[in-house]
Amino acid sequence: MTDNDRRGESSRGIALGLVGVMAVMLWPVWLAVVAAERTFTWTVAASALIPLAVSLGVIAAALRLPSRLAHRYEHALHALGDRLHAGLHRHA
Repeated sequence: MTDNDRRGESSRGIALGLVGVMAVMLWPVWLAVVAAERTFTWTVAASALIPLAVSLGVIAAALRLPSRLAHRYEHALHALGDRLHAGLHRHA
């Protein structure tokens, strides 16, 4: 695993965390907008699709992230094993 791979994984995790915070903060904003409306219409109800879509996107990305990290971990472990195995052979 190279330094670029590690940076890429950590930046993806940070981005996922920031989008997660944004998804959590969208709901109070939506509730404030709904509270300002005099009547609850279908348009107001449909406006909930925006924070719902962002929240579901974060959940989907979070469920996919552990499998990516596991694959990277297995690859790094395999590469380390190859390096250790190559270091044990003595060549004349």
